[in-house]
Amino acid sequence: MVEAVWGEEPEGKFARRLGLVGATNIGLGAMLGGGIYVISGTAAGMVGPAVVFAFLATGIVTVFTAINYAELACSIPKQGGGYTFAHDTIGGFPAFLTGWFLLIGNIVACGLYALAVAHTLAVFIPGATEHTIGMIAIVFIVITFITNLVSIKGVAGVLGFLNIAQSFVLFSFIAIGLFFVQPENLTPWMKEGAGLHEFMATVSFIYISFVGFELITTASEEIKDPAKNIPRAIMLTLFIATAIYMAAALVIVGVRGYSFVQDSHVPISDVFGVIMGPGAYYLGLAGMAASNYAALNATFLASARVAYSLGRDRFFPTVLESVHPRLRTPVPALVFTLIMVCIFASSGNVELVASLSGFGYLVGLSIVNISVIFLREKGLSVPGTFKSRLYPAIPLIGMATCLLLVPSMSTTTLQLGALLTVIGLAVYGLYGRSRYLGLEAAGEPVPLEAIISEIGPLEKEEAPVPIPEEQNISPATPVRAPATTPAPHTTTSELPPPPESEKPAPVLEQEPRPPPEGGAVPESEGIPHEETGPEEDTVTESDATPSAKDEDGTQGDDSTGEE
Repeated sequence: MVEAVWGEEPEGKFARRLGLVGATNIGLGAMLGGGIYVISGTAAGMVGPAVVFAFLATGIVTVFTAINYAELACSIPKQGGGYTFAHDTIGGFPAFLTGWFLLIGNIVACGLYALAVAHTLAVFIPGATEHTIGMIAIVFIVITFITNLVSIKGVAGVLGFLNIAQSFVLFSFIAIGLFFVQPENLTPWMKEGAGLHEFMATVSFIYISFVGFELITTASEEIKDPAKNIPRAIMLTLFIATAIYMAAALVIVGVRGYSFVQDSHVPISDVFGVIMGPGAYYLGLAGMAASNYAALNATFLASARVAYSLGRDRFFPTVLESVHPRLRTPVPALVFTLIMVCIFASSGNVELVASLSGFGYLVGLSIVNISVIFLREKGLSVPGTFKSRLYPAIPLIGMATCLLLVPSMSTTTLQLGALLTVIGLAVYGLYGRSRYLGLEAAGEPVPLEAIISEIGPLEKEEAPVPIPEEQNISPATPVRAPATTPAPHTTTSELPPPPESEKPAPVLEQEPRPPPEGGAVPESEGIPHEETGPEEDTVTESDATPSAKDEDGTQGDDSTGEE
């Protein structure tokens, strides 16, 4: 199935409504969510004050993947993000694996952000359990489903408002908290007994906080001028978020020490309360709720878009590719996302869903990084768009950094990740593979052909000047002057010559038109034919009649005579 890419979207497809600010809001809405408000306390308990460097290291690692995403998004600005990149460059089984793992990462991340919002309310419920928190999370998931069902524009508006609210809280926390940092709480930098393995485990644990840039590309069909706005939004999102993470982490571990927050799911609120009192504690809760609900909206949208793309390519049931004609949103994919997110959120375990989401992202992104090499080698890069300079080093480093972080994850995460991998292999082997191959056999666009058919030739060419319909004459058809219909048994050689001003320009070096079905050959310019009987009379009559049309369907003498 071919989708509109750069121009107007056809009926039932997505509308381009997001500019640079809207695209950046989608990224920041996800990146400034669970990472700093929810799991930073747990991360501090893993390595101590070195959590500040863990956020820096994660930002550096993510830069390589972000650069590759930017290049891919410029040449393949289609719905689905990383999955679509792998599909249109590599195709087949690697493409399915990419979509499967990124879908896992997005769906489980939605569960994390919903649980984070639920924790902000659970502090007001005495004796709240994980089950209680899970039920509250499901309520917010349903609200998010309705918001995304209405329109992408509505989601962007929600993200913009919530980002302003949470940014005020977060910047206030950092600006005030830096004055209360105690140097003695920052030594030793590494927690006692922690080493390189624990540091890498922390990086992989907080990696979920750095996937906001990936969510920008999943909505690329709704972003205006994607060749410029997508790379800018990706880099802006990554640099802004990394700086904020490091500053906030410094305040979190520097005011009361890492042991104060290592078991907390509301670390910013706890530290803010120590600094400014109960009012600041509740303000921190409000910022946490706003931030994580924004992240939930953005990630929910991304999950539905990946499911939509998997349905489009027949790896999943085709019903998922349906788009509501009036709302212009993928309703079946949104319903599928709603069900899956509720399943993971019902566990109520923040650490588990955060780590499992990181597993899905890291494995999926490792394949996406390699897609850049296939993009270049197949000549699919669009000239004039963003390109990474250190090729192929950047794609290879991006893949390696993702895969090296996976073994450092917890045993439970690796076991669940292996189980989800087996389920994915079963889905592909028993359902997706045969349908995907059937799609290719049916002649519908596959990776290389889909790219060429959607973005056109890779060389820059001037667009041809459109010809009005009434002048759309076949190149092989000489221009004829209007003439009255000759009497029966009259050949064109007996017709009076056209006026000098209406004489057709000579047609040079053109192939003669194929003979009509009757077998008669029309006369050439200036060479009369002998009269051969009724068959030739019929051909001449059709050529000379003003209302006749040429064999290629273009208008004949009537239109040319008006010129």
